[in-house]
Amino acid sequence: MSYQRREALVEEIVDLQPTLRPFVRDRSTDMTAGSWDFLSYSFERGFEALWDLARVDRSGLLERPLLVLWRQSVELAIKSAILNLAGEMRGNPGHNLEKLFQRLLEIRAAEDCQDDDGLAQNVRSMIAQVQSFDPLSDRFRYPADRDGRPYVGVEVDLDELFKAHWIITTWCEGAVMELRSDI
Repeated sequence: MSYQRREALVEEIVDLQPTLRPFVRDRSTDMTAGSWDFLSYSFERGFEALWDLARVDRSGLLERPLLVLWRQSVELAIKSAILNLAGEMRGNPGHNLEKLFQRLLEIRAAEDCQDDDGLAQNVRSMIAQVQSFDPLSDRFRYPADRDGRPYVGVEVDLDELFKAHWIITTWCEGAVMELRSDI
């Protein structure tokens, strides 16, 4: 008898709970679907929106998610530029920002672009800095490395992070526009 009563109580509890509908599903009208440009832009906008919130909420709790968005947005900007210029992504480029940026420079060099100016060097330097700080693209996402060793905390200058993001993503967009005026 007790078992039946418990089962009836469980049924009552379940009936009172809200039904869960799928919270992620396919949508044919998603403009980011299949588009490196739009997906890159969406991460750029996500970074900017979270940056705005992080400026207000100075607890530091939004800095790691902001760094994840920053890195992903930069990676997508570089990959989008590569795909726009080369039409394909050769090999498995992974998440190494330096290698991706080097590939972008090689593609542009093949089209007689001279990317040895100060701005291109600054972009390369910013990318190298974050790549050396987060070589496996996991330092901002996890509290410890793959061997379980805790990462040291990070200090983020939000204004400098915003500037670096803007410079890198704008450089990548300009790198394409310079060669593909029809885009």
